[in-house]
Amino acid sequence: MSSTASTPTVESSDSPPDDGTTTVWHETIELEANRLYAVLTYRGDLASWNWTFFVPNSNVSPIGSSGTLFHVVSNMSDHDPSSGADHWRFEAETKNIVSSPLVVAVVRLADVGFLGQYEDVVGQDSLLPMFNTVAIPKIGSDIHPAEFSSRTWFLEAICTLHDCGVITCDDVWLLEREIRRFAFTAMDKYLQNKGWTAYISEQCS
Repeated sequence: MSSTASTPTVESSDSPPDDGTTTVWHETIELEANRLYAVLTYRGDLASWNWTFFVPNSNVSPIGSSGTLFHVVSNMSDHDPSSGADHWRFEAETKNIVSSPLVVAVVRLADVGFLGQYEDVVGQDSLLPMFNTVAIPKIGSDIHPAEFSSRTWFLEAICTLHDCGVITCDDVWLLEREIRRFAFTAMDKYLQNKGWTAYISEQCS
């Protein structure tokens, strides 16, 4: 893969996925303010991605060139030879999504503008403590690192956000299937160095 900055692919709403669904596709390369996105990034595998959440900073243009990425990362330095697994940690960090060469698919999940301004949404009194409640493998925990991934954490976080009234997602497994389908579709263009593709979820709002 080229390491140059990514240019997002623009899909029109009259170009549905090959599986016959009627999902509406973004018609603009610029993301929207006050939205919560799922961002899947390339990890060297054609069928497996890093699953993350992203809230763009509405004060920085273009939207998506700065924002907060919420995700879990593997602590390679804490690799456990006895289990063959790595330990994990949660991170919230500022990222430029629109220019990242690793972004494969960006999926709009929900409007989170009711939580306040950008700083309020990503701050200590809003999304951050909710994400911090999602369990990750630690010494003495019931979660085995080998059974944990950014995808399983993401899906648990979706359930937490739903329970807290931030989003509406009645079936997290349908959402997972939808996002995976988006990512598979987006990979063709990503591998041609055509950048990421943005979608709107029908399973989450």
